[in-house]
Amino acid sequence: MRLPPYMGRALVAGLILLVSVLVFRSYLPYVGRTLAPEPPPTVVLEMTDAYFVGFGRSSKLWSLKAKKVQIGQSRFVTTLTGITDGRIFDRGKPVLGVEAGKAVYNSAAGDLMLDKGIALSGSDGQKISAAGAHWNSATSILRSSGKVHYEAPWGKASTDSVTVDMNTKEMTMTNVVIAIKSSKLEGG
Repeated sequence: MRLPPYMGRALVAGLILLVSVLVFRSYLPYVGRTLAPEPPPTVVLEMTDAYFVGFGRSSKLWSLKAKKVQIGQSRFVTTLTGITDGRIFDRGKPVLGVEAGKAVYNSAAGDLMLDKGIALSGSDGQKISAAGAHWNSATSILRSSGKVHYEAPWGKASTDSVTVDMNTKEMTMTNVVIAIKSSKLEGG
């Protein structure tokens, strides 16, 4: 018995469908996965225990160690965690020590976000700590996030927020509390 031509083609199409189901059973629509390529990862480069140095025209400007560094897919966003042994230099000499829990730098926007705790230490015994801060290089303004504590040989101070405008060299603090050591007062 011979099958009509349309039945033969239907049988071949059915066999092709059955074979495709068996071969591609791990892909959509059978199990929910697509044949499309997976999206690229959001982090394209990750380093551990990295040491970075920033140079200006004539000398070193800053240096820091980070436990982990992640560079994003766009190459504009870099995330550093576990920042220790950071230094800010003035004319090649260290003037500030820096530690931070996390820093996110967006090179396209010129923004630096610091959070998870910041600690700065000066060469003259000053110490500054805050929950976080935001630096915008376009406006040259630094804004704290959370309370800021300042400690120096003369005493202590705390404030709810600090804004520093590097263009005008002005610092604005709100709700400041100062405790001065009596031995450091003039004539005391």
